[in-house]
Amino acid sequence: MQRIGFLCFGAVTIIAAFVQAAEGPPVEVGDRRQVFADRFWLGQARDVALVVHPPRKTGEANIKTDRPWEKGGLGPYSSVMKLGEKYLMWYHAMDHKLWDSSPTAGSICLATSSDGIHWDKPDLGLVEYQGSRQNNIVIGHGAAGLTIGQDGGMAFVDPNAPPEERLKFVCRFNEDGDKDRVNLLSSPDGIRWRLTHPGAITARPEAKGHHLDSQNVIFWDDQLRKYVCYVRRNLKGAVPQGRTVARGESEKVDGFGDVQDMTIVLQPDDADVAGNVTLVDYYSSAAIKYPFADGAYYLFPQAYYHYTHLLREFAEQVPTNAGSLDTQFASSRDGLHWERFDRRPFIPLGLKGDFDCYSTRVIYGMVPDRAGREIYMYYRGSDWLHGWDRNERNRELLTKAGVGADQDVTTLSRVVLRRDGFVSVRAGVRGGEFVTPPVTFTGRRLVINADTSATGTIRLELQSPGGEPIPGYALADADIIHTCNEINRVVKWKGGSDLSRLAGKPVRVRFVLKSADLYAFQFSGS
Repeated sequence: MQRIGFLCFGAVTIIAAFVQAAEGPPVEVGDRRQVFADRFWLGQARDVALVVHPPRKTGEANIKTDRPWEKGGLGPYSSVMKLGEKYLMWYHAMDHKLWDSSPTAGSICLATSSDGIHWDKPDLGLVEYQGSRQNNIVIGHGAAGLTIGQDGGMAFVDPNAPPEERLKFVCRFNEDGDKDRVNLLSSPDGIRWRLTHPGAITARPEAKGHHLDSQNVIFWDDQLRKYVCYVRRNLKGAVPQGRTVARGESEKVDGFGDVQDMTIVLQPDDADVAGNVTLVDYYSSAAIKYPFADGAYYLFPQAYYHYTHLLREFAEQVPTNAGSLDTQFASSRDGLHWERFDRRPFIPLGLKGDFDCYSTRVIYGMVPDRAGREIYMYYRGSDWLHGWDRNERNRELLTKAGVGADQDVTTLSRVVLRRDGFVSVRAGVRGGEFVTPPVTFTGRRLVINADTSATGTIRLELQSPGGEPIPGYALADADIIHTCNEINRVVKWKGGSDLSRLAGKPVRVRFVLKSADLYAFQFSGS
C-alpha cells in the first residue's frame, strides 16, 4: 500500500497518490449509466479530483407575478416535472404581501410548457377567484376543496398507485389548525386533486415546534423499493429553529410516522459556527434520486444565514427570524450518507439590484431538455430576505438596516446543466488516472460523457480483475479521445468499439485523463 495524500482544492479533494480501495465482488452495472456521486468509482486513483459544477443561470423570469392571486409573491415550495412531451410546474403563490397574517391567501397554480422555457398559465376554471373562473388555481381558494396559506409543496409520480392517484402532491396545509402534519393529495392528471392521505407524516407536539415547516419531500425509491421522505426536523440550539433535514422510509406512501423518530442526514456543524454561535441552518432539501443514471441522489439544501446574531437590532427585537438564503449541493450513493464538498453556493445570490440578490431557493425537480443533452432546474429568486414577508415592522427594520427589498419581487427562473453535469472527475494539465473496481456489464460498447475542450485528452483501458490489460483493449490500443465535448462519446480501440466478447465477464476500466472532465460512463447495447 502506497502513502495516501489529500490536498483540498476548491470544491474538490485531489487524490495525490495512487490509492487502492478495499473491494468486494464485481459490481453489476448492466447497461445503466454511472455517475460520480462520491469516490466509489475511484477504486485506484492518482492526481484526479471530484469537481462540483454549478449550473448556468439564464436570468429568465419564467414565472412572474402577473395575476391577482399572485400579487403577494411566489413561494419556494414549488415543483416541476416532465410527463411525456409536456412540462408541468405546480407553483405556490400568495395574494397577500404579509404572509404570516394571511393563512388562507395561498394557492397552488399550474403552469405548462412545451419546451421548459416558455410557460403558459392555462385558464382551468376549477374555482372562482374574485368573481371569475379564469385562473390556473388547482389547490387553494376552494380548489380541491381547500384553503391554504404559505405552505406550498412538491409533486411526484407514484408508480404503485391506481391511475386516478398516480400523481401525488405533498403539502403541509392544515384545515383544523394542526401544523404538525404533512398530507398527500392525489390526481390522475395534475389538475384535479383530492385529499387522499391526511397525516402521512406527523410530529409529536413539543415546545420547539415548527417541525415540517418546509418543502417536505416524498418519492418512491426504485433502488430501495420503498417510499422515502426528506423533511424538516428542528433541534434545540443557538439558532432560533435549528433546522435540519431528516430522512424516513416506509412501505406505504403514508406510513412514515413522527419526524422526531427519523434520522437526521444534514444539520449545522462546526463549519457553521462563529464565536460559539451557529449562524447557519438548513432549510428545504429538494432531495431527489437522479433519474438519468444509476445509484445517485442529490440534495440542494438552502443555507439560511441568520441575522439574529449579526446585527444588534435583530437580536433585541423582531425580526427574530430574518436572513439571506442560497442553495448548496450534496450527493450520495444511498440517500443516507452525503458528500458536501466545500459548500460553495450551487445557485449563488445575484448582484445587488438583481431579482435574486437576497435569496436563491431551488424548487423541487429536474427535467431534461427536448434534445436530452441538458438538464433544467428552477429556483425562486427574490430580493426579499427571509422575514421580509412577515409584517410591516420587519420591513421597516430590514429597510433601515440597508437590506430592504428594492423591487419587492419574487421570480421563478431556470438554470441549466449538461446531462450528468453535477460532478466530474477532473485531471489537470499534468494528467491523472483512476481504475474502477471490477464490474460486469451487458451491451456491445462503452460510451462516456466528457469534456476535453481543445487541449485535453482521454484514453481508456480494459483490465482483468487482477489489473492486467486485456489484449486488444490495452492503453496502447486505445484511440485518443480529443477535441471532445459530448454526452455520449463512443470509446474505441484501434478503430473498433465492439465489447460483446467481454459482456458478463468481470473487468476493470482504467481512465487516463489530461486537462479533461469525465461526467459519466455507460456500457450500451446500441
